[in-house]
Amino acid sequence: MAAEIVLLIAAILLAWTYLLWPAVVIVLAAVKRRTAGRDDAQGLAHKRVENQPLAHLQTQEQAEAEIRTEISPLPSVSVIMSAYNEEKVIREKMISLLASDYPAQLIEFLVGSDCSGDGTDEILKEAAATDNRIRYFRSPERKGKASMLNKLASEARGALLVINDANVIFTPGTVRELAGGFNRNAPVKHSERDAGVNRPTTETGSRDSGGFNRHATGLCDATVIPGRSEGSGFTRQENFYSRLETALKRAEGELWGAMPGPYGGCYAVRRDLFPEIPANTLVDDLFVGLTVIAKGYRSFNIPGATVFEDTQPDLADQFRRRIRIAAGSFQNLFRFGPLPSKRFAVSFVFLSHKVLRWFSPLLLVLFFMTTVILSGNSDFYLWVTAVQLIFIILSALDMLSGWRGKKVRYLRFITQFLMMNAALAAGFVKALRGIKSGIWEPTKRV
Repeated sequence: MAAEIVLLIAAILLAWTYLLWPAVVIVLAAVKRRTAGRDDAQGLAHKRVENQPLAHLQTQEQAEAEIRTEISPLPSVSVIMSAYNEEKVIREKMISLLASDYPAQLIEFLVGSDCSGDGTDEILKEAAATDNRIRYFRSPERKGKASMLNKLASEARGALLVINDANVIFTPGTVRELAGGFNRNAPVKHSERDAGVNRPTTETGSRDSGGFNRHATGLCDATVIPGRSEGSGFTRQENFYSRLETALKRAEGELWGAMPGPYGGCYAVRRDLFPEIPANTLVDDLFVGLTVIAKGYRSFNIPGATVFEDTQPDLADQFRRRIRIAAGSFQNLFRFGPLPSKRFAVSFVFLSHKVLRWFSPLLLVLFFMTTVILSGNSDFYLWVTAVQLIFIILSALDMLSGWRGKKVRYLRFITQFLMMNAALAAGFVKALRGIKSGIWEPTKRV
């Protein structure tokens, strides 16, 4: 009986975090989006006919166009980037940054070399010499990404910080779309005020007639478009996972303003919210994101803020990368706890999306062991055990065929799932042992 209870709990939690939660949240967000669009259309129609002479009536399309073209004050922006041995991509990256259509007087670029040993510094110096908006910094010794970001943030002048990686290529509208995300209004509920949720005290912090706090958004992240899709290695599977994660985070933001972890390749945060990142931090974006929601601010994914990033196909590189991310995720979990926000909805999102998934290796082991124990008494559990063993064998065959230069596309999804959970387990052990340094080797560029 005890084994069956353990099996049932493990099955429910795995189904919730991998299947039910994503499906429910994405569907609810789609329904809300459709309903909001219908309500906006009706509101525009009413506004069009109220107190206007017949000659001045507008079509709905004209009214919507006027609203879209209303100009809001743009904040000043500091784009900050830490780089280490990125000579293969840094030139293209700087070109994409300088092509931003954001007003030149409102944007600056702070680029830091963490004691690079290749040609990164020469390229950055060359770029800084051609545009006075670029401010170049170099660390005389390697201290890690977190330390460099702290340095750059302390030198920044913008109201918003756009933090990004060297291999993430911007579109001309990336910065503008990210900055525009901070104009979105979020409802303030009585329950939140009663719970003592922190609210911004800068930039007037006023509320409009609808009871909205105009400055409740603390963080917005970009939408990544994979730049490499030839299907080698785990490229196709990584891209599928990335698209699913983006859709889920976007839905969580739209429903609760509670995107639990930004896309680390490119996100924007209010400068007055940016924390001092501990030097040994392995996943700085999650630390910043949890800090923002812990302070009561909201975070969103911005669909229009698109960037491009190549997915590295090498299995060994991807596995090392996932171990680092897993270790950094548990490191942040130990710092913030499983309930990082006073808002129940935000903490529940974090539990459902992140925490349960991080502990899925334990749940998978419990599920497998209990089915093995119960298989001696039931044909049903015997078949369930057999199916799990088949998946493991298929993954092993996929790995073997990959080493021989062959691959079966659909087996890769099984292998990727098992690889992700193996990396989570390894990352958990690494976090338990203690993380002394935030220095790590970036994925090799191709």
